[in-house]
Amino acid sequence: MATPSASPAKPAKRREPLEEVLRGPIKSKTLLPVLVLHLLAERPDHGLGLMQRIDALCRGLLAVNTNSMYPLLRRLEERGFLAGEWEHPSKRSRRFYRLTPEGNARMNRIKGDMLPYLDTLAKSVEGLKRELYASATVQRAS
Repeated sequence: MATPSASPAKPAKRREPLEEVLRGPIKSKTLLPVLVLHLLAERPDHGLGLMQRIDALCRGLLAVNTNSMYPLLRRLEERGFLAGEWEHPSKRSRRFYRLTPEGNARMNRIKGDMLPYLDTLAKSVEGLKRELYASATVQRAS
């Protein structure tokens, strides 16, 4: 009696670069911490100041609010990547954060790992823009 042959193995599904970026490691949970470290490398700041700087830089693309910013700042401080000081040590006021040497090393490592993904994202967006609007530009020119 003949044994049924095993069905051929399906080829592994290859992820497209854009799909890899959107589902890959560039997420707000990755981008927000490195962005905070980067901005604090430029100058010390407090939570609200960081949220305003991120909003101006990202133009609303990266949603940041107090529920994401302040727990992140506490976590980065607990891990030794930031040092925080109260503006007025004797009373509760704004807490200013600065980058530590450990935070600088962490930021550089993350930024190095992230660059290829950001390049892929930029190329993908440019390709979409060309595809969707190239014909409109040609039509307006004629």
